Amino acid sequence: MVGVSEDSQIQDVKVYISGTFLGNLSVAMETGTPGSNLNWAGQILGSDYLVWGLNHKKVNLHFKDGSQFDAIIRPGGKVVRATSS
Repeated sequence: MVGVSEDSQIQDVKVYISGTFLGNLSVAMETGTPGSNLNWAGQILGSDYLVWGLNHKKVNLHFKDGSQFDAIIRPGGKVVRATSS
């Protein structure tokens, strides 16, 4: 998979848009872990981002450890943490 290294940590996350639950995704974390690194990035495994129409969308990801983060889904399923401006 493009952008996923051998050391990537696979996370199962719940995906929400505007409070509506869409489903579960597997995300390979490329940079640290969501709770410990403000600049983490990930890669959605599979094509659910296309099926659900998530390209260029802001979503809320809920991780198994209870953490939640807003993220933007980029082309190819790349996940980057959304920052407030």
